[in-house]
Amino acid sequence: MAAVTDPAALDKLLALLKKHDRRGNGCFRKEELSNLLRTLDSSGYWTDARLKVLFDGCQDVVDGDDIKIEAFVRGLYAEATTAASGVDYQALRADIVRLMESPEWDDGSYAPLLIRLAWHSSGTYDRSDGSGGSNGATMRHELEAKDPDNLGLAAARSLLEPVQAKYPGLSHADLWILAAYVAIEQTGGPRIRFTGGRQDAGPEKVPPNGRLPNPEKGLADGFNVDEEGRLEGWENSASHIREVFNRMGFGDREIVALITGGHVYGRCHNENSGYAGAWVENPTFFSNEYAADLIGDRWQAVTSDTRLSDGGMVPEEVRPSPGKRQYIDLTKYEPDEEEEAEKAARTAPDCTEYPPGQYRCCSQWVNCRELPDTESSIIGRFYEDSVLSLVSVKVFGTAARGMAERGGWVSIIASGGKQLFERIGDLDEQALIGRYRVIHPSGARLFPSPGKLEGDIGRTMAGEEVSCDSVQVVREGDQVGALYGRLASGNNSGAWMLIFTPEIGAIAELIVQNYNEKPRKPIKGQTGHQMMLVTDMVMLWDEGFKQYIEEYAEDEGGLDLLKKDFGEAFRRLTELGCPWSNDKVEPSLACPASGATFGKCPVMSR
Repeated sequence: MAAVTDPAALDKLLALLKKHDRRGNGCFRKEELSNLLRTLDSSGYWTDARLKVLFDGCQDVVDGDDIKIEAFVRGLYAEATTAASGVDYQALRADIVRLMESPEWDDGSYAPLLIRLAWHSSGTYDRSDGSGGSNGATMRHELEAKDPDNLGLAAARSLLEPVQAKYPGLSHADLWILAAYVAIEQTGGPRIRFTGGRQDAGPEKVPPNGRLPNPEKGLADGFNVDEEGRLEGWENSASHIREVFNRMGFGDREIVALITGGHVYGRCHNENSGYAGAWVENPTFFSNEYAADLIGDRWQAVTSDTRLSDGGMVPEEVRPSPGKRQYIDLTKYEPDEEEEAEKAARTAPDCTEYPPGQYRCCSQWVNCRELPDTESSIIGRFYEDSVLSLVSVKVFGTAARGMAERGGWVSIIASGGKQLFERIGDLDEQALIGRYRVIHPSGARLFPSPGKLEGDIGRTMAGEEVSCDSVQVVREGDQVGALYGRLASGNNSGAWMLIFTPEIGAIAELIVQNYNEKPRKPIKGQTGHQMMLVTDMVMLWDEGFKQYIEEYAEDEGGLDLLKKDFGEAFRRLTELGCPWSNDKVEPSLACPASGATFGKCPVMSR
């Protein structure tokens, strides 16, 4: 897709506006800009209401009552480019959300993979010559696709291909970045304003491999650690991180924000990088857990054959490949004895205080497990303010557990005593109307009317999906608590299907969009073990980085600060090299003889 405006025209307008910058600070006051717009267009178009909409839409470039001229104008041109593409961005966002949840993929979500794709396609930028970056989507070409740092990302590119084909006015470069923004927003992270206009480039624009961070760069050979457990040569790793990010124009705060926000997502795989494991307990949700755990937990350097304090091997989930070194979280491997004693002394909650009904999640996130057992497999997660219909409640150990209408069990009261769901009302029969999947091996029996387990008139087979246009909860008699759904179509239209009984349990599950359109199944790698790379640990060891990690780890305000800083830094990262970006090729790095930038200069490139 071609850009709407020539960058030269944009720069010409900027130069004109900057002549009217009376204070010389690169800003206009809102009143000044309003007057200027009304002078340039005297038709009456710029009413107070339209100006308010304009200014509200550019809050990210407003500093108090001042508006930064360059960011404002570039933003306007970029928005025009996005609008002119002919792409229905609302529909596009919905399509991206629909493909994100998948029980077949790591941790049940493609979101971390999409974020990594955008990061790696952007993190190749070099401000000395303007090469690399997101504008070009050059990972489509063999050289960059086969960069060892990009192993595993073919799955992300393939996942998005049908979406790109559906929107021909959209470049791969724009799609990759928008998909990451949607993934971040859908998983509790900041909403990042998207600007379209990136263009796909040919193989001649592929940057050299090796521009992304190397987790062990600069470390000394061997496995020597100091009294604080730091691998020898870690200072060189800190220098390497700065070198990589400084090349793109980032300072220490932005470096820490990008790594802290980026590494709450996803996990490493032995087959791709040689490292193994997730950085945080829930790697599909934005949080400040990375920073908090880095500071608050106990970490140990390990190799593939390290023996831990009890003589055991490093857990497979976080065991690196031979020749690789990483850190594992001992807090997860060696539980605190005091906490374990407190847990053993807790009493079970009173189940009668939590009858079936509608419940709202009041925690950041809650695991959904296959069975009432709190150690059973995790099949999904629910997030704060999610509302579920819990059709059955049981006490298991010291936890109160509820069975969701869509399948699986969640803790209303956790084993540790924390309340995770709050009851907001009785079961709402209207909320239970919809499409059901029969999950009982014997199928679901059909009856002429709800409330009786006699005189069945047929059966819906296991795995079959049916629509119910009415659902009834039995509230009295022998079948109190049972659920029946009236079939809306088919040969048995009008018959009542048994959905749930307290004695049998779930017979069918409600199909909920973006959750279980495909049957949920156990998610791999959910043992709770965590790891850090050496380049993560230097965030804690290097005083320049540590000050920002400590800010982000704070219980009060740390998450909000991280969300703000990460959103701004990630947007900047993904716009490096784009025509509207404020980041330009460093003039100081141009050849004094020819004016050419590094990499193009006939003298400096030798």
